[in-house]
Amino acid sequence: MNIYDSILEYLYKNQDKGFLEISHICSDKEKSTRIAKELKKDGLVIFKQKRLMGSGKTPPFRGHPKLEITRLGIEKYEREITELKDVTLKMDENTIQTLENLKNGKSVTLTKDSPNEISELIVNLKNLGVLHKPTRFGYACDLSNRKYLTKLIELKSWENFLDWSENENSKSDFINDFSGSTIGQVNQSESLKVKKNEIKQTTQPTTKEKQQNTIISFIVKFWWQILIPLIIGIVLINVSST
Repeated sequence: MNIYDSILEYLYKNQDKGFLEISHICSDKEKSTRIAKELKKDGLVIFKQKRLMGSGKTPPFRGHPKLEITRLGIEKYEREITELKDVTLKMDENTIQTLENLKNGKSVTLTKDSPNEISELIVNLKNLGVLHKPTRFGYACDLSNRKYLTKLIELKSWENFLDWSENENSKSDFINDFSGSTIGQVNQSESLKVKKNEIKQTTQPTTKEKQQNTIISFIVKFWWQILIPLIIGIVLINVSST
């Protein structure tokens, strides 16, 4: 994108902010002034430039131009964007035929001579999980995923297909291809950490608690050997006292 178009795009996207300086797009004041005048001549912007007073030996000078997009500029930008989309979204017949071959169960092999559009499209479909690689350079589509190719052929647009797939994600089998990554290892590690944290620790009793437990255990086990002599002793004392 040239500076002329970059300035028009910037003004369009910030049209609610009024006059804007464009020095961040073109730092050369003379060049930006020349381009601003061209935009104004085409009726796409309103142009103004302050004349600043110098000081001492510095003569008066003009600041960076400030521009505001006009209605004609807005219409021109929107028209060009629409035309650009019509060009970039259109798939040629060769690409559609390749998708048809994949949909019909055929394998497609990518080579260095493969058109860029087809190569990029197939790699993107592989990353979405629609295609798989039966061979090193070959790509194919399982029967369960051919409905996605049917939709892509129907839309004839990768961008529109992505928009459609975003709405289908919750009920589709789309997956991102993370083969060779460590994502699964990280998740497994985190899972193990959680499980370890959930294990209840058994604290060892103190020495005093051990002594108390020993006494209680002894009483429970031999209570009858203690209680019977005690009862007999009490009875004998009562008999003696009478």
